[in-house]
Amino acid sequence: MSEKESSKKDFLSEAEELLEELTSDLQNLEESVKKNNVRPELINKVFREFHSLKGISGMLGFQTVSDFTHELESMLDYVRLGKLPLQEKTVDLLFQAIDMLNLMLAEIQEDSSGKAQPEIITRKITEIMTASTVPVHTSAFPELDLDDHTISSLTEYEEHRLRENLRNQKKIYNVRLSFPHSTFDQDLREVYGTLSKIGEIISTLPYFDAALATDRMLFRLIYGTDQSLDVVRQILGHTEVEIHDLLRDRHPEILSGTRETQEQVVPADDSLRSISSTVRVDIQKLDEVINVIGELVISKTMLTNLSKELITSGGSASKLGPAFTRAAAELEKKIIDLQHRIIETRLVPVGQIYHRLARMVRKISRETGKQLQIQFYGEDTELDKIMIEQISDPLMHVIRNAIDHGIESGEQRRKLAKPEQGLIKVSAFQRGNNVVIQIQDDGRGVQLQKVQEHARKRGLIPKDRVLDQAESLEIIFAPGFSSTDQVTETSGRGVGLDVVKRNIADLKGTIHVMTEANRGTIFEITLPITLAIIQSLIVGIQGTKYAVPLSSVSETVRILTKDIQTVDKKEVYYLRNKTIPLIRVDHFFGFSNKSKGEKLFMIIVPMAEQLFGLIVDELSGQQEIIIKSMGEKLKNVPGIAGAAEIGEKKPILVLDAESMIEEVTHGKVHGL
Repeated sequence: MSEKESSKKDFLSEAEELLEELTSDLQNLEESVKKNNVRPELINKVFREFHSLKGISGMLGFQTVSDFTHELESMLDYVRLGKLPLQEKTVDLLFQAIDMLNLMLAEIQEDSSGKAQPEIITRKITEIMTASTVPVHTSAFPELDLDDHTISSLTEYEEHRLRENLRNQKKIYNVRLSFPHSTFDQDLREVYGTLSKIGEIISTLPYFDAALATDRMLFRLIYGTDQSLDVVRQILGHTEVEIHDLLRDRHPEILSGTRETQEQVVPADDSLRSISSTVRVDIQKLDEVINVIGELVISKTMLTNLSKELITSGGSASKLGPAFTRAAAELEKKIIDLQHRIIETRLVPVGQIYHRLARMVRKISRETGKQLQIQFYGEDTELDKIMIEQISDPLMHVIRNAIDHGIESGEQRRKLAKPEQGLIKVSAFQRGNNVVIQIQDDGRGVQLQKVQEHARKRGLIPKDRVLDQAESLEIIFAPGFSSTDQVTETSGRGVGLDVVKRNIADLKGTIHVMTEANRGTIFEITLPITLAIIQSLIVGIQGTKYAVPLSSVSETVRILTKDIQTVDKKEVYYLRNKTIPLIRVDHFFGFSNKSKGEKLFMIIVPMAEQLFGLIVDELSGQQEIIIKSMGEKLKNVPGIAGAAEIGEKKPILVLDAESMIEEVTHGKVHGL
């Protein structure tokens, strides 16, 4: 990789991380604006993040990004200094700037141009700054007992913060502190931390007092708070402190602003995938990998010494056999340990995509006029970085579906005695070797009757066919199915739930739907933690071995051929009062004859609320495998997920149980 490419990769990684942080901070800022409780440190944090992005983009030669973030920084500086009121339309513009920056970063990665038009945003910034009607103040503070020298020492920002505290009718105190020279920096930080919990330190000024000992450091704090003098004294608990009230009288000045609807100016981007493929790894995880590699070197040395000893002993292996066995077992143990450590370095928290989903819901809320709230749980649940990126778009489409089809309008929710604000919950948690992601809404639920009507209209089922709930929930994933009569910005984007299901199946995962009328719907997605190395079941079919990912298997059962029943010309097996449709794997792949053994094995695979059984001849145990692609020509073969090496110097095929069931249930093959 060239130095230029390396610099671009590092820039994209750092820029994307800054945008994730900015998205989170802007969400907090928006909430505080709505509650009229904006914390100045949050505005400063957003300002610094844009400043950092401007700095790294300018330093690495991405001048367009640098110029754009400079404009945003200027607007935020106006907000910090009180020259521009912070309103919802200002926060809206910042969110649109984040979307624009994501487009600009995508163009940098792809070496393309044309889609991102930052000048649209910069014009809006100019308009909003020019239209600002905040009055310009003189530096005098007649309501405060402050001398001219102190007032002249204040920065423009400190003057603004002092005026804001007065406007919000805060008490303004002068706090005099004295610290020993040797510990003043630590003591001052402690006081900052204590006072910041109940107010705002507006300014810190050193001062001199000849009457005090020369070995002391003296500071004056101008401090705004709701609390009384006694409370501030008590919380400080400091012997070397003097506090008095600076207020003479109150003349609060109330700034007013009106809400305005902000038009959409950023081109829609239907993907939530990260731009950068970089994974930030905890140094402790890398230390553990290095330790295991060190142990592998030791094992390798042991085997080398044993092989030399075997050669010098004239080929007699009777005495060295046990030693070789122990060394091989130790080597295998360390290789497995190394595999697990490497996988851990690829894992990232699911919360990485939560901010992107929240930004998308916010945008859809404005597009549809529906009031929406999204809640996230299990942010620390970890998945492979590649899995995180691959699952982000399916999650986005499931949430779009929930908003468009599930969440009712505000008027409908009022009639149903529901909160006007619709709720979507996204939860992630670990279940065994899998990660489960649930998307739950409190909407109308899947309208099963409407689903059947649309399925008949589109020719997906016969007109006289009546579906039960499980079948109705399965048909919504059928290609070509849609229950939307009118194309909107939220739906009708050319991506249905069939694509969502296929994308999840590509990740060796499953999607399951639960619904209750007028209570809501839950989409439950189950995924393996990683696709790098997966646990699989090795099976035999007419003398050939195959692998089945264990994430697809709920259990295996030994059955007798004579117990297989035929219903409507389809083979089924009755297990624990349940009817399980069967798929003979050999027949699915066109083997000339069915297996004729009296005893067979049934691999039970759950799909939605139905269980299916794959019939194989034998089971050979479990093994960890690495799935390799079959290449472009064979990648879409139904029933085949890829190939794997199991140590016998020849590859075996990895079966895709879900796609086999899809093919059979949709009548494309006669495997039942």
